[in-house]
Amino acid sequence: MPDFVRSIDGTRIAYAVQGSGRAVLLLHGFAADHVLNWARPGVIDTLTGAGRRVIATDARGHGASDKP
Repeated sequence: MPDFVRSIDGTRIAYAVQGSGRAVLLLHGFAADHVLNWARPGVIDTLTGAGRRVIATDARGHGASDKP
């Protein structure tokens, strides 16, 4: 389940944080979300297994983020 942060205009932006260690920020491509691009293929698990903290966002209008 993602957490949310509000942008300056009030739009909720979804993000997920997993693991610990040095952070890696994952930004997904067009027409996807963090689950499709990073979680399902195992990228997040691979990075956390390598000792990284992963921060994965859903861009505005994608995934669990608001769609203004």
